[in-house]
Amino acid sequence: MGHFEGKSVFITGASTGIGAATSLRLASEGATLFLVDIQERELETTAARCSDHGVDVRFKICDVSKEKDVTESINEMVKEFGAINTVINIAGIQIWRHSHEHSVEDFEKTLAVNLTGTFLVCREALPYLLKTGGSIVNTSSTTALAGIPYSVAYAASKAGVLALTKSLAVEYGKEGLQVNCVNPGGIKTAMSKMPPVEEPDMDLLLRQSPLASFAEPESVAGLIAYLASDEARHINGESIRIDGGALS
Repeated sequence: MGHFEGKSVFITGASTGIGAATSLRLASEGATLFLVDIQERELETTAARCSDHGVDVRFKICDVSKEKDVTESINEMVKEFGAINTVINIAGIQIWRHSHEHSVEDFEKTLAVNLTGTFLVCREALPYLLKTGGSIVNTSSTTALAGIPYSVAYAASKAGVLALTKSLAVEYGKEGLQVNCVNPGGIKTAMSKMPPVEEPDMDLLLRQSPLASFAEPESVAGLIAYLASDEARHINGESIRIDGGALS
């Protein structure tokens, strides 16, 4: 019997990378899934691969920075499945700029997706999660702990996710809600590619590199799956680094 049989899970950013890996991991453990993202073709592929595990999967195009999209997605999941047991927030963007060249528009866009989007999903799902004694796993970053050059908006947004996670855990812990976040660093995703900035300082960029090689997204998916499982019920308000020892 899988750890997530009989449980309905809402996952954002499910099209590629850590989101796709997490969706597949939970599908393999019996979860009923509602997957959202803005990349339609990739999202459909992830949903089909999850369905191969014999679980019920729904997917919907959703821009988490838009309140209407999030509300409609949560409402549709409840209509389809009747409950929400777990929410996993992975959707995110990263824009690379020298900070003195960073536009307000790009700064606000990054916060809208990474931080406001995480908040919106949590807020809309909370009434249903409180009914099921559910859990939330958010995705922060090692950049929230140590900073990163050329991506100040991303770092700020991920620090916000960290604070949001702890605040929700404190506010709703007595009501049985579990809220944690992961802090990935050095994972083989699109965000780990060389940033398109002019004359980057490589020493600064590499100071958060893992001690060994970059990990696959499946390593983060495994940690997320554990935090969302009943085995981790006594872990609440925590942020866990998964960075190959980079910040040790």
